[in-house]
Amino acid sequence: MSHPRRSGAALLAALLVAAFAFVAPGGAGRPRLPQAANGKKVEVVATGVPTPTAFAFAGSTVFVGSVESQSATKTPGGLFTLADGTATKVPNAPPLIFGLAWRAGTLYVSTGATIVAMNGWNGTSFSSTQTVYENESAEFSGFNGLAFGPEGRLYAALALDNTYDHSKDPFPLSQAVVSMTTTGQDLEVVTEGVRQPFQMNFPKGAKYPYVTVLGQDTNNAPRDQIVIARPGRNYGFPTCVWRKAQQQQCKGFDEPQIFLPPHTSPMGIGSIGKTLYVAFYNGTGKGP
Repeated sequence: MSHPRRSGAALLAALLVAAFAFVAPGGAGRPRLPQAANGKKVEVVATGVPTPTAFAFAGSTVFVGSVESQSATKTPGGLFTLADGTATKVPNAPPLIFGLAWRAGTLYVSTGATIVAMNGWNGTSFSSTQTVYENESAEFSGFNGLAFGPEGRLYAALALDNTYDHSKDPFPLSQAVVSMTTTGQDLEVVTEGVRQPFQMNFPKGAKYPYVTVLGQDTNNAPRDQIVIARPGRNYGFPTCVWRKAQQQQCKGFDEPQIFLPPHTSPMGIGSIGKTLYVAFYNGTGKGP
């Protein structure tokens, strides 16, 4: 399995909190449930999703996107619904999914290379799928997470091109967070200088998204971050990677909202009201 920092095809750990559910990987025996910090029981919503990456909620329907599992069985990914302890695969959905966002009866899906809109949900399938945004340039590294802002624009995190892990990616749509209309028009770069923005969330009252950012995977790894993607902000990558011993290089750049320990790997983010819940793929030395 490739490390999440090294590839856009990375894992998103399920949010292991009382209000969220644990999705167990398919093909293995049911793992021991984690212990919620507040002592509440952790519930299994469903099993059988090979590699969960993103969630979307449409009324009582829970969608989860996934990519191919990296186990020996290489279980295919795709789009699933979760109910009554079972994961049900949605037919004719993209096989690789990195971001999901539901709005006004349409599910927006990041396939990595494109963003598509799936319409006409009848409880088991969608009636049509349209491409919202596609960039055919070989230099375009694709998309990670998606989220809708309060003004109705679709925000998207740009995936990392590993060639430029220590340098500025010359392609205009890279190392940034962008926004667009629901038809993929009027694409704008919102925030720059972020190495691998992965998932994002708008907590209650937030005008701009809180975005998890994965730092470089080195022996002297910088801190991971959560940034607010405000228009015009630049968080400094690759000139500044926010190592404590190299603060001088970060002078003049915007400072992340939250610093996390190196190698934490904040792969998922959600909110209830104004409280953020962040999934640490690598944990902090105390488990995930």
